[in-house]
Amino acid sequence: MAEKIIMPQGGQDIMEGRVLRWHKAEGDPVQKDEVICEVETEKAVFEVKSPIDGVLLKIIVPEGKVAQVFSTIGYVGAADESIAVEADDDATPAQKKETKPEKKESGVDVAALKKKVAAKGPGRKGRIKASGRAKKLADQHGVDIALVLGTGPKGRIVEKDVRAYIDQGPALPDAAPATPAATTAAPAAAPAGSPALRGQTVPMTRMRQVIARRLQQSKQTIPHFYVTVTVDMTEAIQQRAALNAKLDKDSRVSMNDMVVKAAAIALGEFPPVNCKIDEDNLIYLEDINIGVAVGLDDGLVVPVLAEADNLSLKGIAQKTKELVSLAKAGKQASLTPGTFTISNMGMLDVDNFVAIINPPESAVLAVGSVRKKLVVADDNSFQVRDTMCMTLSADHRAVDGVLGSKFINRIKYGLENPQTLLG
Repeated sequence: MAEKIIMPQGGQDIMEGRVLRWHKAEGDPVQKDEVICEVETEKAVFEVKSPIDGVLLKIIVPEGKVAQVFSTIGYVGAADESIAVEADDDATPAQKKETKPEKKESGVDVAALKKKVAAKGPGRKGRIKASGRAKKLADQHGVDIALVLGTGPKGRIVEKDVRAYIDQGPALPDAAPATPAATTAAPAAAPAGSPALRGQTVPMTRMRQVIARRLQQSKQTIPHFYVTVTVDMTEAIQQRAALNAKLDKDSRVSMNDMVVKAAAIALGEFPPVNCKIDEDNLIYLEDINIGVAVGLDDGLVVPVLAEADNLSLKGIAQKTKELVSLAKAGKQASLTPGTFTISNMGMLDVDNFVAIINPPESAVLAVGSVRKKLVVADDNSFQVRDTMCMTLSADHRAVDGVLGSKFINRIKYGLENPQTLLG
């Protein structure tokens, strides 16, 4: 039976993707898990693999076209197999948009709402009546809810109103005059740190727009609190050197790999930290998937180590190298959602910093540089030790101070007793 090739989401809050290239033509044989096409989202390029052995029966979305996430972009099946193409599959996203009626299935007459909002004027003042789901959806998409006209009781804004607003765009008066900005191509963004940027206004890249939207959502909706500890890394450095002396170059362990391993162990022992919030519910997650923040020239991506608690220290090192290499090349191999993130700025000569939680996760760990410091030992002698600061940012709705302190100190224990990371 034919299988659909689905446009992957490629990250939370991603709504669409563009087909970059098909590696196969219609009628070409394919094997299960063979890369069949590449798609691009705001954050990365993803390789889409064939779900089964067979042939590429039909390409629904050609190269260069955009499709909604989870929509069908092609079919794979047995040679000469007939397929029942769904009604919407033969229409490109652009065609669908052109033929989409103004009146939505939800019952919202978008054309009428546009005229009403235009008449009232943008940015209505006073208390805005809106449901919790509507506010959440508006926050996720960076929508000013004051610009949405409600169809609920007494004009209350409900979720379908926000969805209609997002689908159709802001309500504007009919035949509004075009502005120069609407008819002039936007200038290309100059490289970061370039003197050409001084005094210039440039549009955000799609990646930067996603980062801005998600981090703004995080700081506005998540009550962060912070716990900082100082870790003695002297033994960890020695253990790492001894371990790497036995490994080939591609398998060598970094300091960050040790942090990931220690965090995976801690998440296993403190499962309440490995959770997310959905409305009034706490969802405790079964898998421990650790994201590793990677800085790029034009933004930040977070490739995820799936089931990090089941990986050895050497396995973490190998998998992280693979994911970071793909991320720097603008690609991602894993679509696994993260449950916890580590942001390490140790290589950037940073003593200490705090990171913003990546929703819907409940915590993120910020890691600073290793510094040699003169410390007072238990016997009151002075010793030079290698130390490192770590700060946990936690969602106070899910994690309390005691839990957060115990959790980060469990990570500290693992790093100060590195032999426990080798199991």
